[in-house]
Amino acid sequence: MTASTEQLSIDAARTYLLARATTRDVPLEVYAQRANSTSVKAFGGEVSEFKLQARQGVGVRALVRGAWGYSFTENLSRPALDRALDDAVENAELAAPEAGAALLAWGEPPSVDLYGEGLSGVGVDQKVRVALELEQAAMNADPRVKSLPYGQYVDSDREVLIGNTQGLTRGYKALHAMVAAYPLVSEDGQNKMSGDWQFTREFTELDPTRTALSAVEKSLALLGAKPAPTGTFPAVITGECLAELLALFSPMFSGKMVEEGKSPLAGRLGQGIISPLITLVDDATLPRGLQSRAFDAEGCPSAPLTLVEGGELAAFMHNAQTAARAGVTSTGHADRMGYQGTVGVGYSNLHLQPGATPEPDLLRGLTGLKLTGVSGGHAGADPITGDFSLQAEGFWVEDGVVAHPLEVFTVAANILDLLGRVEAVGDTVEWTNWSVGAPMVRVAALAVGGS
Repeated sequence: MTASTEQLSIDAARTYLLARATTRDVPLEVYAQRANSTSVKAFGGEVSEFKLQARQGVGVRALVRGAWGYSFTENLSRPALDRALDDAVENAELAAPEAGAALLAWGEPPSVDLYGEGLSGVGVDQKVRVALELEQAAMNADPRVKSLPYGQYVDSDREVLIGNTQGLTRGYKALHAMVAAYPLVSEDGQNKMSGDWQFTREFTELDPTRTALSAVEKSLALLGAKPAPTGTFPAVITGECLAELLALFSPMFSGKMVEEGKSPLAGRLGQGIISPLITLVDDATLPRGLQSRAFDAEGCPSAPLTLVEGGELAAFMHNAQTAARAGVTSTGHADRMGYQGTVGVGYSNLHLQPGATPEPDLLRGLTGLKLTGVSGGHAGADPITGDFSLQAEGFWVEDGVVAHPLEVFTVAANILDLLGRVEAVGDTVEWTNWSVGAPMVRVAALAVGGS
């Protein structure tokens, strides 16, 4: 290998690019990432899919006369890094200046251990065994289980490095292991499928049997479904379902969406927007958060951010640029889709804080709907207005007792109106694999469209 083709480490590539940019007097930010992942699927007691992936690269962002220029490369040789720097500068020269554009040297980030010893010494055979156990446990749980269309073991080991010509240099490592199972069950001509998943940073904590049995239980509960009524009814919404709704409408808390006139919350800071029982927080420092990080995609230190406190809008999520234009400081929510992406605004671990009501008490005396899931959000949810009309699954409840599952139906509301009708908040937060969590809530009314 010649000096010109030698592949640098992502750390060395970052150092090289910043030195070159400093020599050329080019304000530059480097975002470098390395990721290794494994995924294993099983079918019929055998491994049906096994994937090992390894990727690394650097994304560069140059600031020229107030305009950003982006480029990236997965070739970490010096000539390729030079070309990436040239491309970023050329792209910046073609772009329009943006107000608030700047590179900053942030203070020190918090100490967040996202690595530990979770996958240390874990061999391929152990990962395969988890996938096989997951399928076997699901298939043996009940004769009504016909197959496991979606079930797998996944892990990831990644490193993120950021630096800029203002003197910023930092990085973190994160790993996780996950299992997910969605079994297909059938009885009397009805086919249903639901699922469950487990996320951990310690391989030894994985329990594929428990995950599979929980997934089967959820799927079997949907059998025997009857047509849903049409009307407006009181309802309880499970934490998992409410978290799905929060994920769909999270863009309304983005400072970028606010300045673009694409959020119904614009101009409402300090105002009551939903039930005073609700407090909504985004916290990238949670040790077990799926999207935890010590700092954001610009290197700004992570810290918990309360978006809604006691029903009042308390803050928006900002990166450095949207914050500058809004006259505030960054909240540490700069986000990018890896080294290939551009910088935007995004949540980390978004969650509604638990209340004081035990979940059984939420159902007490209720005749109405227990909403457990929604789908079709890309077409049926509008974060600009807050309106949604979505396919749903759930159960009919009679006087506090779950009577029977319902055939697929629709629910419609405005998310702010719906959260304004919350009468009680459960005491246990459920998380989705979108890194959004919520407890079960009871609402006074929800519009249902039956079959």
